[in-house]
Amino acid sequence: MGVTKQAAQKKFVPKASDDAPMDASQGFSRFTPRARNVVVVSQNEAHRLRSTAISPAHLVLGLLAQPDSLGYRFLAAQGPSADEIREAALAVTGPTLDADAEQAPLIPFDAAARKALELTFREALRLGHDYAGTEHVLLALLENENGDGLLTSLGVTKARVEADLVAALDLS
Repeated sequence: MGVTKQAAQKKFVPKASDDAPMDASQGFSRFTPRARNVVVVSQNEAHRLRSTAISPAHLVLGLLAQPDSLGYRFLAAQGPSADEIREAALAVTGPTLDADAEQAPLIPFDAAARKALELTFREALRLGHDYAGTEHVLLALLENENGDGLLTSLGVTKARVEADLVAALDLS
C-alpha cells in the first residue's frame, strides 16, 4: 500500500486538543499558573516544616501564598484572617522528620491531599470550566473535609465559597 503506520496515524488519529475534557491523569497541565503555585508552595512548606508528607494543610498554606487569586479572595471573604488560617494550618501539618534525618527532595502527597487534588478537577468540571484554578482547589479542599476539617473549623463553608464564585463569575 505504501503508507507507513506513522503516516496513517497522522492522518486518522485525532490530535490531543486543549479542548479535551479535563482528567486527573493529565497532571497539572490544566492548572492555572496560580493553582500550580499553590502546589509548589505546599511542597516548599513541607520542606521548610520537615514534614513527611504534603497534607491538605500544606495546600491551604499554598493558597495563602496567592493573595491575588480567586481562591484566596473567597477564603478571605469567609471571615478568618490569613494569620488565623495560617496558624491553624501549621498546627495540623502532620508528622515531621527528626532534625538529623535526611529529607527527600520530593515529598509525597498524603492520601487526603491527593484526593483534594483529584477533586480539584471534578469541581472545575462540575462548574463547566476547562481549567483548574485556585478557586477549584479551595472548593476541593472543602469537599474533601466533608464538614469536618481545618477550614470548616474556622467557619469556612463550601456553599458560601461556591455562591461567591458563581456571583463573581456570573455562572448562574
